[in-house]
Amino acid sequence: MSGISLGVAIEALVAVLLAVTIGYCVLVNRKLIQLRSDQSELKVIVHDLHAATGQAEQAIAGLRESAQLADETLGQQIQRVRKLDERLVSNIGKGESLLAKFASMPREPRSQPSASPAPLEQGKPIRQNPIGLGMLNKQRRKQAESSSNVPGRDEVAA
Repeated sequence: MSGISLGVAIEALVAVLLAVTIGYCVLVNRKLIQLRSDQSELKVIVHDLHAATGQAEQAIAGLRESAQLADETLGQQIQRVRKLDERLVSNIGKGESLLAKFASMPREPRSQPSASPAPLEQGKPIRQNPIGLGMLNKQRRKQAESSSNVPGRDEVAA
């Protein structure tokens, strides 16, 4: 019996080892399934990362263009401001020299300002006429009406 029991014991040991191996294979299979699902998620993450990287590159290129344009514009504005500054400094110098010339000129007493010739109404300047401009215009209209209503002229009825 010892030969049979030794064979049965070896076979039982092999059966137990096989059962342990099958159990271990089931665990490994579960881990592989989880790894495959993680791999598909990782592919999605890598794809999203690639798309985000492309967008970031485009945004950086746009920022570089904007920065270059702003630099050029700012450079042109700085040049214009420098030219204006030079002109202002020159004009201020000219103004100061002109002011110095005026200051060194002898002063003459001021004469009374002469009145500018005003239009005449019946031989008098308007400012000396006691009638205001509104009244003057009214008188002129009356004169025009009376001269157009002179008897003997042909009047056309409307």
